[in-house]
Amino acid sequence: MKIKFLYTLLILTAGYWVANAQGETRIGIKVGSTSANIYGPNVSQLSNNGNTSSLAGFHFGVFVNSKISKYFWIKSEVLTIQKGSVLQIQNSSGQSFQSKLKSQYIDVYPISPTFHWKGFQLLAGPYISMLLSSSVQDSVGNTNSSVFGVPTSLKPYHQKLDAGYVVGVEYEFASLGISLGARYTHGYVPLFENPGIIVTSPSAPPLPAQKIYNESFSISLGYSFGGHRRGEPKK
Repeated sequence: MKIKFLYTLLILTAGYWVANAQGETRIGIKVGSTSANIYGPNVSQLSNNGNTSSLAGFHFGVFVNSKISKYFWIKSEVLTIQKGSVLQIQNSSGQSFQSKLKSQYIDVYPISPTFHWKGFQLLAGPYISMLLSSSVQDSVGNTNSSVFGVPTSLKPYHQKLDAGYVVGVEYEFASLGISLGARYTHGYVPLFENPGIIVTSPSAPPLPAQKIYNESFSISLGYSFGGHRRGEPKK
């Protein structure tokens, strides 16, 4: 509930900033690659000895840049993005194998204050994620989607909402409308928990969430469809 409240608050704040933009408003699209992983003190519960490696993925979506002043803009974005990790798991025979944990999200960056100087842009802000799907691979490479889970299950349950912060830098070639960017996202919501009551003890409290979180590094290529000052005709 707290995450949903924060999400609503951020959307309303973003709407206020956009509505009060004093100059240009630019709309664009972006696409790129993502290197994702997980971190936290309980990673060893998913991967042997806590050893993981980055999972390569992709992202694409739309953005809106709203000018507040000469150097201060607000960037809002909606992206679909692949996150996860490559885990080290042992099978029933004790043999270790690599298992890809893949999760598809919709990431919403409602309000990222952005400093503009010539073509350079430096941004930071919050994000909210909504989980669309999640799966892991078994020892022979088959995909198992049961990790997605449901709240009433006694099996691991993948949280359907995530939240954290983003920091990034971009450079835009104004005459072409093309931009290049890099960013880092850091999640703060535990990814997995088992909220079911232990069968042998119905009065027992729910099992605690595992302290495992998302993080990712992305490189993107964007294209802006241009902008014009309010009240002036397009040329």
